[in-house]
Parts: sequence; C-alpha cells; structure tokens
Amino acid sequence: MLNKRNTGQVLAVLFSLVASALVQSAEPFSAMDVFEIVYIKDPVVSPDGQHIAFNRGYMDVMTDRRRSALWVINSDGQRLREISKTGELIGSAAFSPSGDAIAFVLMEKVAEKGVRKDVPRLHLLSLSAEESVELGSGLSGPANLAFSPDGKWLAFTDPVAFEPEPMGKVPTKPSDAEWAEPFVVETRDQYAADGTGFLTFVTHQVFLIPLAGGPVRQITEGDRDFASPLAWLPDSSGLLTSIKLKNDVNKPLDTDVVRLDIGSGQITPLTSQLGPDVSPKVSPDGTRMAWMGYEEKHLSYQNQRLYTAELDGSNAKEWTLGHDLSVFNFAWHPDGERVYIQYEEFGRNVLALLDEKGSINKLSDELAGWELDQPYTTGQFSANAGVIAFGRGNSTTLTELAVSDDMGRVKTITGFNDSLHESALFSAAEERWVESSVDQRNIQFWINYPPNFDPTQSYPLLLQIHGGPHAGYGPQFAANNQLYAAAGYVVVYSNPRGSTGYGEEFALTINHNFPSRDYDDLMDVVDATVSLGFIDEERLYVTGGSGGGVLTAWIVGQTDRFRAAVAVNPVINWISGGLTMDLNKLFVNYYYSHHPWNDPTDAWSRSPLSLVGKVTTPTMLMTGENDLRTPISEAEQYFNALKMEGVDTALVRVPGASHFIASRPSHLIAKVNAIIAWFDRYAEPTD
Repeated sequence: MLNKRNTGQVLAVLFSLVASALVQSAEPFSAMDVFEIVYIKDPVVSPDGQHIAFNRGYMDVMTDRRRSALWVINSDGQRLREISKTGELIGSAAFSPSGDAIAFVLMEKVAEKGVRKDVPRLHLLSLSAEESVELGSGLSGPANLAFSPDGKWLAFTDPVAFEPEPMGKVPTKPSDAEWAEPFVVETRDQYAADGTGFLTFVTHQVFLIPLAGGPVRQITEGDRDFASPLAWLPDSSGLLTSIKLKNDVNKPLDTDVVRLDIGSGQITPLTSQLGPDVSPKVSPDGTRMAWMGYEEKHLSYQNQRLYTAELDGSNAKEWTLGHDLSVFNFAWHPDGERVYIQYEEFGRNVLALLDEKGSINKLSDELAGWELDQPYTTGQFSANAGVIAFGRGNSTTLTELAVSDDMGRVKTITGFNDSLHESALFSAAEERWVESSVDQRNIQFWINYPPNFDPTQSYPLLLQIHGGPHAGYGPQFAANNQLYAAAGYVVVYSNPRGSTGYGEEFALTINHNFPSRDYDDLMDVVDATVSLGFIDEERLYVTGGSGGGVLTAWIVGQTDRFRAAVAVNPVINWISGGLTMDLNKLFVNYYYSHHPWNDPTDAWSRSPLSLVGKVTTPTMLMTGENDLRTPISEAEQYFNALKMEGVDTALVRVPGASHFIASRPSHLIAKVNAIIAWFDRYAEPTD
C-alpha cells in the first residue's frame, strides 16, 4: 500500500522517465526550427499595473519575414489576447492614464488605384471593446505615443515633408513625357541610414489629438527634429523631450532635454552639457525629472549616467550609482525615491532597484531580447504601480514575458516557445574565464558544445567574435551558435577588452586603438579552450560580423593558426570605411584620434587591409548589398586584394540585405550554412 512518502518517490521516478523520454525524442536545433521562434519586445505596463502590452515577434515562413503583433495580458498572467488583428505592429503601445484603453500604430495593407501598399494607422482601443477606432488620418508614421495625465490629449511625433534645396533649373517636360527623376541636392548632416537607404526629406514634429474629438494639431515646426520619446508634465501643460539644439556636425550625439509648451509651442532648454541628454521622465509626485546622459569627452565609449533635477532644470545633479556601470534604461519607483534601472554586467542584462544613496538591489539578471542570430546582451523592461515586466531568457530559453516585484520574485507568464523547447535540443552556454597574457585582466568567455558531446573525442573549434566593438555577448539564445553546435563545432565566444559590461576603463582600453590587444585576448580564449583537451588544433576556424568582421580580417593578417575564416560585413580600410558608412561623423569624431586626412598613418595602421600581404588563411567575405553601416565596398577591397595575393577567397553578396543580414529568417539560415560550407571546404589539411 502506498503512503505519502513512497507515492512521492514513485511520482518522481515517473516524472524522471517522462522527462528522459522527451529529451530522447527531441532533435538538435535545425534550420527550419528558426521559423518556429517567437520573441518578446517592447513591454508596457499600464498605469494601474493591471495590464501589460507587448510586441510578440514571430517568423512568417510563407513571406520569409519577421512579423510583429500587439498582445495584451493581465499582469497576473491571465487573459492573454492579440490586439493587432488588422495589420503589423509598429513601435510600442501606450496606455491611457486610467489604464483602460491603449493606443498603438499598425502598418496596414490598403488598396489605392488597384495597388496595395502599406499605410501606418493610429488606433485607440478600449480594453472592454472588441474593435479599435482610428485616430487622425493621412499620418506618415506616428511614433512616441503619450497620453496626457488629464486624459484629454494623445501626443505623438510624425514625419513632415519639406522640399530639398534646388540646384539649377530644368525645363518643363512636355505633357505625358517620361523624363528621368530630378537631381537630389544634399546639404543634410546625415542623408542615409542603414536599413532605410537614402532618407526622405522630412523632419519629425510633435502633434496632438484631442480624445474628445476634433482635428489633429501640430505644435512644432521648422528644421529641428523631434524624433524622441515624449513625457508629459503633471499638469498636462507641456511635454519633455530631447532634441539637438547646438547642431554641431562634429558632435552628432549631443542633445538636450527641453520643455515644449503645448499652448505656445515655445521650447525651453533644461540641460546644456555637451553630450547626449535623453529620455526624461517625471517623478510620480510630479516635482522632479530624471534622465540619462553624460558629458562628452571625445572618447569612443562612455558610461551613460543618471541625472535628476527640478522640472525647470534647476538643482541638477548626478544620481549616485556606486558602481562602474552604464544605465541602459530606467523607470521611477512609485515611492519617487528609488528608480528601476537596467544595466549590463559580466555578459548579462541586469534589472535592479537603485536608491538615492547609490545602493543597488538586483531583481533579475535574465533580461533577454530579440537579437536571435547572435548572443548579444539585449532586453527591455517596463514598470508601473509596483509591477515590473520584462523579456526573460537565457542561452537555451527563448525570450518570454516575465513579471517581478521589488523583492526579485520573478514569474514567467507566457509560453509561446514551449512546443519548440519540447521538440528541439539546445546547447547551453558554459561560462569560463581566462587571464589575459597582455596584462592579466580577467577575460570572460562561453562555450557551446555539440549535442551528445563527448570530452574524450576531438572536435573542431569555431571562434565567433562580436561586433561593436563596444558591445557584449552573454549567455543569451543565439540561433547561429545552436546551428554551429548542431553541425559538430565547439563554439567559443567572448568579451575581449573593449567590450561593455566590465566598466568604463575596460571598454576604453581600445579607445582610438581598435583593433589592438583585443586580438591577444581572443587568442588567449582559444588557447584556454584548446587546453581543455577535446579540441583538434588542426581544425580551428574564426568568424565575426561588423566589428567582429574587422577582428576576423585582422586575425588572419596576424596568424595562420586558423584553417579558414569568414569576415562578415567588415571594415578593412579605416580611411575609406569611416567616411562612407552612414554613421561617418560619429565614427570619425569618436573612434579616431584625429581626422584621417590630416594624418592617415594612424587609421591605416589599424586597417586589416594593411596586413593583407601576410594572409595565407582561406578567407571568405560576406556583406549585404544594401549595407550602409559597413559598405560592401569594404569587403570588395579585401576580396580583390586577397585574389591578387593568391589567397583562397570568396565574396558572398546578400541581395537586399542591410548591415543586419539576418533580418530575414532565410538569410539567417543561409548565412550559417554558407559559413559552415566554407569551413567544410577546408576541413582537411591542404598541401
């Protein structure tokens, strides 16, 4: 006869057998599993803490696109439902002050003269209703939605077109004639952006919609661009936002917090330091504001700090953090004396509660995001009325929506990826550290092992290098690492010097000096992994994208220890690359010690192209044809130079792709398969 004790033992055995059977029936993560991935973005907690809106991202296998849908769930995990049934979600949603209605923007298919095109539509939905109503008409791209505290207005930004400057006159074409498009004259500081192409001639202005009914009202105009989040003053008389006031072409990051009066449209600067001042938010009692920023010092990286002041900008002071960390995001605690903050630390995105004395209470270090192909430390959170919502995940758990309280009691409340977790085996990221051979710094790295890994066997090693270079990898889910591991590779990735999450000094070790000793850190990571005894030293491979592509090309110019390499969207010539990328003024002014035309030797000495004559490693290049961040001309230079030097090479052009090659699911898969195919080509020694 069973008693409570042996009943529990029997159940434990049964659960163990079931779990074992599930694992045995699961298969290694595969290419088509990519289309099964769901991820969470842009959580927003309602003012009363009762509801959470979020972006449910998913893969559409029929259109080969990432799609976005607006969903809402009660903060206790009940009543999950989709809101955006007529189009695709654009941006994030906003709750009304009472929390019973939600505003959002959908991109909808509209037929005009027999042609279907995408049109952005601004919607308002009462959570007690089934159908939303459209607000405004003829809008170009509403964003930064914000309800006024008195519930009378919805503020937002929207692009407003202007005519570019002409240069000369063209005769009037005959009626019905088909002439070429007119010339375009550029005088703007930035006229193109990766993922967008040439920018349209617009400025973003601030608009108001009266919720009681009436026409849309534009309250700003002119050359200044209002494309930043909006925060209402407590009496609904004005808005706080961040804009460029000084307009120095060589200070592209410089912005100031301003007050915008909705009655007169008057702009009042509230900050003045040189550097970015962004994301102002009003305290719960309506007496103060806080924002993020730093005083610029012409460095390639600086920690983002937290400031507070009175609503008129007086009595401004830096909020003591007590740690060498950079604040990514923040939200006021209901008591007005503390704030929730998000920061990066040792490869993890951390959510914490910060008091006015600088004391930090960690709530979770599992913030996760939507960077699916690589293990970048991403994530977002929102907080209201004591409820904190965020995307939660790790190296083997895809991002789901979770909630926490001030004690750090975390609960995941969605399970969109449960079926994928049941059918696919994932490789966990094992954390390790190595001492740098350069200066004995501690360098963090992770290893993904192949399925059914046997340490008595010998495996090829694949070193993957992150971009940035001021960025960080961590124990986050990464589809490419899972696919590499499933193909039999031991995948190694690390945060060499220059990476974020280890303090400002660590990041600045490559200030105006990239690439440099980060190369040595990466070699130390490889050596530490080889020393574990299961790596075939004759089968070492290396790849990386963007800043990682730079380092990949730099590595093969320094050593021949790798059997093959793939440099994805690299810069290989800092003289040409710095001035042709979309962020040219940012890179040249912050990543260079001086302008390269005044002395090109420094930029050239850090260019992988300067070492191409030493390369013997078979090296493939891969770049999106529409990449404006690291233009394809960079990869073409290296490809042609390798050809002339007699080095095995190939140039993979990704049609229609920007810098983010993996934006389409099939491109994520094709990228991994092309890299594996190149490495397989050189799996055996060649004489």
